[in-house]
Order: sequence, then C-alpha cells, then structure tokens
Amino acid sequence: MSNNNKTGVLGKILIILVLLYLYAPIFVLMLLSFNESRYNSLPFAFTLDWYRDLAEDRALMEAAKNSMVLALITGIICVILGTMFILGQRYLARRTEGIFNSIVMMPMSIPWLIMGLSSLLMIRQLGFEKNMIFVALGHIVISLPYSLLVLRARISSLDKSLEEMSASLGAGPLTTFRRITLPALAPAMIAGGFLSFMISFDNFPISYFLMPSGYSTLPIEIQLSIKFGFTPEINALSTVIIGFSLVVLAIVGLIMRSNIKSLVGGDN
Repeated sequence: MSNNNKTGVLGKILIILVLLYLYAPIFVLMLLSFNESRYNSLPFAFTLDWYRDLAEDRALMEAAKNSMVLALITGIICVILGTMFILGQRYLARRTEGIFNSIVMMPMSIPWLIMGLSSLLMIRQLGFEKNMIFVALGHIVISLPYSLLVLRARISSLDKSLEEMSASLGAGPLTTFRRITLPALAPAMIAGGFLSFMISFDNFPISYFLMPSGYSTLPIEIQLSIKFGFTPEINALSTVIIGFSLVVLAIVGLIMRSNIKSLVGGDN
C-alpha cells in the first residue's frame, strides 16, 4: 500500500473516531430516553412513560413556551433588521460599511458569558430592573450576525441590473423591492430567520443573567433540573430538542439548496 493510500485510510479512521466521540453520547442519551429504568440501567426495556411525564411537567412546559416565543420574536426581528442592513449598506461608503459590519458582527467574537454579564452590569448602572425586553434585546444582538451571514451571501449573488431595469421601466423603489428584491431574498430570509431562532432557543448565558424572577427558559430550566443528576424526563426533553433542531436544520438546508439551484439555473 502506497503512502498516499495509508494517509487516506488513517484520515478516514480519524474522522470516524472524532464523529463517534462527538455524536455517540447523543445517541446514547436519545436511547436512554426510551428506557424503562429511571436510573438508566440495563437491560433495556422500551417505554414512553418519560415523554408522558415530560408533557405533565408544568415548569418545563412553561419554560419551553417562553423559549419558543422569545426565539420566534428574535428570529423575526433579526430577519427584518438584517434585510434592512444588507440593502442599506449598498449605499454606504466603503469605510462606513466596514465600520458597521465590524460593529454588527462583533458578538460572534465575544463570549456570550461575557456579553450576558456586561449587559447585566450595564442595566444595573442605568438603574433598570431585569425584564424580558432586555432578554429579547440580548438574544437579538447575538443572533443577528448569523442571519446577516446568510443574507449577505444571497445579496452578493443578486444581479443589480434587474433592479436598474425595473427602475428604467417606471417602477418605483417600493414596487422594485416587492416584485424583484424581496422574492430573490426570501429563501435567505427564511434560512436566516431559522438560524436566529435556533441561536436564541438554545442560548443560556444571556437568559441566565437578564431573565427576571418568575420567568425561565428551557436552557435555564434544564440547568436547574440537572443539579441533582440527569433524570429520564431530561433525557426525553433533550431528545425532543435534538429532533426539533434536526428538522429545522433540514428545512434550512432544503431552502438553501433550492436557492443555489435557482441561482445556477438562472446563470445558465
């Protein structure tokens, strides 16, 4: 066997080992959520009791509702702000555009723990109390860059001559946006919204520092629940979240794939 073949085989083995290390615990957790034993002992006996107990857990269900509403608001606002920023930056000077890009994308390079703590200190210094508005604002700040990345990739591939032709034919800016720009951006807007939704839904640090008393999100409730060890209900909840995340990722992937195919078809 040649050196190149040996290197290729070792590389594949290394990749398989890394994937096993990353995903094997997740599969074990999902499997144990269907195990009858409360203490995750063997032999395995299939049951759905833990999912029924999860549905009856009011604290977890209320936290899940809060997370869904918060993530939905974050996703919608991130798409609106991201679209406005992407369209508006085309009319900015290059230096001004670079400054705005740096400011908006900065949350991707700052640990969320630091952002959550600094946000709490800021609102305390300003004399405000923790409330859901600050939680939503924190989620928007950290989720907006991910929506922008998707929108920026799409806007860079748009043919500006289509908008110019629309204007030359007598269409106003609003009509051009509604009939040309918006349909072209729609797949990226949906994908960016889904990504922002998931970033917000899974976020713990921002919610932990800014969440007012009497409210909770799913990540916070899970953290409180596992202080005394994992329970079968948490295994079931984690399985539901994993399944939901996979569905969202699949939807985003399908949207982006159709977007790419339409671009390729248009270029041809």
